[in-house]
Amino acid sequence: MLSTLDDTLHHQTSTTFDHVNTSDHRFYDRYWFSIFAENGEVMVVATMGIYKNNNVLDGAGCVLDTTAGRQYNLRVSRQLRPDMDRIGAGPLHFELLEPLKRHRIRLDENKFGHAFELEFEAASPPHEESHYYHRRDGRLVQDYTRFDQAGSASGWVSVNGKKYEASKTSWSAVRDHSWGLRYQHAGGFEPVTASEPPPPAMSGLFNWILWQGHDYACWFLLNEGGEMWHPLDSSLIDLSGDQPRELRLTSVEHELQFYSGTRRIKTGTYLITDEEGRKREINISPVKEPFAYVGPGYGYGGFQDGKGHGVYRGPLHTEGEVWDVSDPGIVRDLDGNSLPYKMGEGPIRVQENGIITYGHLAASLVGPYPRYGFT
Repeated sequence: MLSTLDDTLHHQTSTTFDHVNTSDHRFYDRYWFSIFAENGEVMVVATMGIYKNNNVLDGAGCVLDTTAGRQYNLRVSRQLRPDMDRIGAGPLHFELLEPLKRHRIRLDENKFGHAFELEFEAASPPHEESHYYHRRDGRLVQDYTRFDQAGSASGWVSVNGKKYEASKTSWSAVRDHSWGLRYQHAGGFEPVTASEPPPPAMSGLFNWILWQGHDYACWFLLNEGGEMWHPLDSSLIDLSGDQPRELRLTSVEHELQFYSGTRRIKTGTYLITDEEGRKREINISPVKEPFAYVGPGYGYGGFQDGKGHGVYRGPLHTEGEVWDVSDPGIVRDLDGNSLPYKMGEGPIRVQENGIITYGHLAASLVGPYPRYGFT
């Protein structure tokens, strides 16, 4: 089936763009955005992905209203073909305005009580993460690419009857774009290829941090455990000269504090050293409380059927709910019932030499870690 991309000179296989070069049901191509007011009042998470082997496009538009302690979720899924060129489903729409620079995201009014129209603008070139490739028990477990960007946003957000105006001077944003095969991520299930249990997606200490510094942008992934990730991957883009210049980090040292009774990072100090020997010390703290990421459908357990992203749910499917997230350690429904979801990531305030900028932290700590008192 032809699409508009088939009239470009960018084919990499002998077939049309509506096919990919693997029959693996997990193959995906996905946008993710985290957009937030720097004063912490409101945060938006928006995502949309295509799963060509499953004939699915799905996504989510979610708003965290910290003034009320409520998270508003809306998830959508539709049949991909024949409407392949439209990056949208139901009330949620994505538009690429300028590659690697500007995107527009719109969520129309809906019964769950939130809506927005926002334009993301990158502040620096993207960070390309090292390729992820892993085999286990003879099976290709993951094989994917991701890049990341920090920037700002403008537009508006409406939630619970209140409208917020977003300005590039007071709203920050980060995004990533990834594609390929990802472990425990999409398609509803992982194939079973051995009698022993599959490894957890994450173990040990895991930190994924992206922020915009005063005259640089930086991303790093620190993994002191699980087999699915690189031990240290990084990209620091120096913006102080006439042209951006990319450097790698050679070390990341950390001193972390955790929310009481949890393994979730509250504040921390990182000492990073780049390949030219320059050291930078940053102190991070939450802009507000973190976000419950099963709301946008992530992981097996996302969506109300528990199957996550990339599962065929018919020509058009829309669902959502509102959660009470006033307690930073517990997600509840509006009847007060605790839900089996965790809040593990969100916007951060970054302080360096008296200058405050913003970014995003995703973190976990699984298993014993005596240094921080976890056994």
